[in-house]
This record gives sequence, C-alpha cells and structure tokens, in this order.
Amino acid sequence: MKSDKTIQQDVIAALQWEPILNAEEIGVAVTNGVVTLSGHVDKYIKKWKAESVAKRVKNVKAVAINISVEISASDNSNDTEIGEAIINAFRWNSLIPQDKIKVKVENGYVTLEGGVEWQYQKQEAYNTIKPLLGVKEVYNLLSVKPAISKALVKDQIKKAMTRNADIKSSKIDIDISGRKVILKGSVGTWQERTLIENAAWCSPGVTNVIDEIEVR
Repeated sequence: MKSDKTIQQDVIAALQWEPILNAEEIGVAVTNGVVTLSGHVDKYIKKWKAESVAKRVKNVKAVAINISVEISASDNSNDTEIGEAIINAFRWNSLIPQDKIKVKVENGYVTLEGGVEWQYQKQEAYNTIKPLLGVKEVYNLLSVKPAISKALVKDQIKKAMTRNADIKSSKIDIDISGRKVILKGSVGTWQERTLIENAAWCSPGVTNVIDEIEVR
C-alpha cells in the first residue's frame, strides 16, 4: 500500500499530465488514502476533470472536492444565455430526449429534472452541459423510470463485466432491491471499481447503485 505522501505525488503528477488543467490552481491533500482537492478553476469541466483524474490514481480510496468555479469575465454569461446554450446543445444531441428534461439555471448553477428511460440518457445530458461556458455546477436530478427484472439485470451486469478486459475481479456480489443495485466485494484498483459500477448503471431501469466494493 502506498503512503499518503506517495499518493499525493501521484495525484499531482496525474493532474499535471491533463492538458485542460492548470495543476497549480489545485491543491492536493491526502489522509489515509482519501484525497481532498481544493482551489479555484474558471470552468466547471475543469472541476469535474480534476475529480475524475484523482479517482483514477492507484490506491485512492475516496475523493473530496473543495474546488470552486469562478467564471472569468470573458466567459461570464447570464442565466438566460446558459439556458439557451443547454437547450441548443440538447437539440443537436440525438441521444438526449429533450422533451423529457426540464432545465433550471440560477446564478450559473444548473438543475436537471424529469424522467428518462435509460441511465446513459441521464449521463449524456450531464456530459453535454459540463463544457458549456458560464456553468458553475450541475445537479442532475433526472430519474430513470422503467421497471426492471432482477434476474435479467444481474445477468446483464455479469456479462458486461466479463466482456471488459480491464475488469479482473470475479468476486463481486450483486444484490438488487427494486431499481437499486448493491455491489459488494473487492478489486485491485479504483478504475476497476468504477468500471463495475458503470456496468451496473448501464442496465435499463436502474435508478441507484450502491457501490460498497473495497479497493485493496
């Protein structure tokens, strides 16, 4: 197991390697494998990217985000402009059921509400908003509504895990309660844990994934 100092150095190096980030803007602290990111960035996608990069570093157990988004004067947009940009971006993305999503923008903070049939549609809506100028935060409250078959979902998750060459562990327990999937077991890396969680989210009708997988 790496020391906190080594994990900190690895996270800093990973942030420096990411072209859209200025690593000097982001502070990194590590306590017992838990990484805390702090600082200020001028675009929301940079905040998201910093979190994503930190989670991919080996031996990171969790990531806490204390990064604020402070929009530069050149990129500053009012809420109406941001809302229009989101609607236009949705209109040109065939994966997003625009008629089922309500968008609210307040002081640069975007809230998505409504219901979609697939988790990928919820994720695609979020991914579409991340890079837009003026956005400070995104609250994705979209629900995924279809009923699900427990046996079918469990089988789909297991097959998805088997197909992915980056997933090494086969010791994962899958429990389904309503539309909620609970994952338990252990894996070797944070990335492997994320891939398994994503496999669960890709099953139609899943509205919640409780990831209790340990990284060892």
